[in-house]
Amino acid sequence: MSSINYRPEIDGLRAFAVMPVILFHFNNELLPGGFIGVDVFFVISGFLITSIILNEYERGVFSFSDFWLRRVRRILPALTAMVLTTLLVGMFVLYSPDLESLGSQGIASLLSFANISHWLIAGNYWGQAAESSPLLHTWSLSVEEQFYLIFPLLLVIALRYFHKRVVFIFFFLSLSSVLLFFYGTQTRPSATFYLIPTRAWELGVGALMSILFFQKRLPVNKKPILAAIGFLAVLLSYFFISGKDGISPFLVIPVVGAVLTIVYTKDTDNTINRILSASPIIYIGKISYSLYLWHWPVLVLLRQLSLKYNADVNSIFVLAVVFIISVLSYNFIEVPTRKNKKTAPYIISVLLVGVAFSYLLKISDFSENTSFYNLTKWDGNLYNVNPHKEWPDSKRMMGITVSNSDSIDVNAYSNGGIKRLYGTKKPEIVVLGDSHALMWASVLDEVAKELGKSISFYSADGTPPFFSIPVIKKKNGTMFFSADQKFAFDRARLKHLQEWKPKLVVIVARWSSSKDIQENRDLIKYIGDLGSRILFIEQPPELFFGDKNTPQYLSYLGLTPQNSTKQYIRHKHSTKYQNGIELVKMMVKTYEHCHRVATSDLFLLEGKVWVIDSFDVLYIDDDHLSYAGALKAKDRIVTAINELLE
Repeated sequence: MSSINYRPEIDGLRAFAVMPVILFHFNNELLPGGFIGVDVFFVISGFLITSIILNEYERGVFSFSDFWLRRVRRILPALTAMVLTTLLVGMFVLYSPDLESLGSQGIASLLSFANISHWLIAGNYWGQAAESSPLLHTWSLSVEEQFYLIFPLLLVIALRYFHKRVVFIFFFLSLSSVLLFFYGTQTRPSATFYLIPTRAWELGVGALMSILFFQKRLPVNKKPILAAIGFLAVLLSYFFISGKDGISPFLVIPVVGAVLTIVYTKDTDNTINRILSASPIIYIGKISYSLYLWHWPVLVLLRQLSLKYNADVNSIFVLAVVFIISVLSYNFIEVPTRKNKKTAPYIISVLLVGVAFSYLLKISDFSENTSFYNLTKWDGNLYNVNPHKEWPDSKRMMGITVSNSDSIDVNAYSNGGIKRLYGTKKPEIVVLGDSHALMWASVLDEVAKELGKSISFYSADGTPPFFSIPVIKKKNGTMFFSADQKFAFDRARLKHLQEWKPKLVVIVARWSSSKDIQENRDLIKYIGDLGSRILFIEQPPELFFGDKNTPQYLSYLGLTPQNSTKQYIRHKHSTKYQNGIELVKMMVKTYEHCHRVATSDLFLLEGKVWVIDSFDVLYIDDDHLSYAGALKAKDRIVTAINELLE
């Protein structure tokens, strides 16, 4: 083992890194930058690991195998225990289709590529998929473990063959990483957040400070003002740095602050040292690894229970549970295994059991029983003109009847994206929209047929109804259109609107994701200048549970159908949803040729959403109505279209 002197103030700094992370995960409004505690951890880890390697290398006792086995004993026992516990509890708590994802997360966490896995699967750390992932937080452990695998090799090679240039080498590597980080914050934020090339600089800065310490090239005279500046920089960052997607060039501030705190609290009796060396703070620092490991799965699983049983979970209670489990983990798992060299084979064996268990969850086919509902129907595919139609075939659509039509030319970008359904060559009604237009398409189709009107659909999943006039080719496409395809699609929409001059243009979107921008106004004015009227259809209320299969999730909640009975669940109550409602109202108020069909009042009752009508499920996921749900607004749509056309 290394004989470097114990520094209690570093354990204290760990406490001031882990608690902001926990508070942020409980409520990110408390500490908008609480996630920065992970960055502070990276600096501490880089400093301490480098100090251990340098100390042992100088004494001639460094061994790669000993180093990596110590990392195994330090990291894996508590990690494996947490993962196995999460898998077991998750089987009884989580929504069944989520268990496959949990199995994948388990494998990635135990085999140290959770950062890569979450980047590829969950994407944005603030996204819905991420927030419901019980093992999301293990991404940072994987970054550290990858660093521990690569860094010792680089350091020993540098010490052995480039001894006089060690500082320059690691300064250059850290500088390269931070420049890549700055570039990535603007171009690839998710990859920059998760991956080690853009995170290595934080560990590297800590490592560089350790090297300068070791070579006695860093002045460490007592400078309490620098310790105070560094510590305050860290603390203030938690309140004032939020950063889009969890990253910001300003992260340099807490990283430098952590370095100053580590450097200028060494062997001093200044105020910051006394704060960080207080016994309660040191204890939290000592158990910080267990606190970090256990807080997130406990929070996610308890939240899932609260959603399932419509019960509020007291935050103080959750914090108490996290603290108790962490204390037990520290005393009965971390401490006994850390220094016992004989435990390594057992640790590896249990880890392999965890990987096997995770794999079984991953390959198992879990789904809730939906047989007691009528078949939930989605006809959006009949009207979708995307060149690629992928999501309706995914597993989350199990339990929903997806209508498909082989007669539709899905190469929408080349032929204008038109499936003419009824009437003349110049349709009287044109529908523009995204998947929410597809949601209403069957009903609009029926209404047009009943009224004897011709209709055509320019509806494409994941593609906004609005576009710039004149049409501009943008750098990026959409989820289903390449940039070239989207450009051709927009030109075709504009061309046909001009040629047809339809009496009515129906525009539908997920208004909660829309904003009042110039593109909206340009298209609205253009359609008005053609002499056409516009009918907006309001967005139905969003459900609280996120992007999940509604019939399956209702079954998970224990809702069974009852004849001639309406059943309701909680509304999401999001500010974005309300803003979307107001946006539609504003457009109708601003432009005389614009009108709307209200839908939210059809489904809302005392803050809850109508989701089951007798045996029919009215939604397919949290924001899309099924065919049965869309039918509830048919009478209003008939009345509106009939009045506008006459």
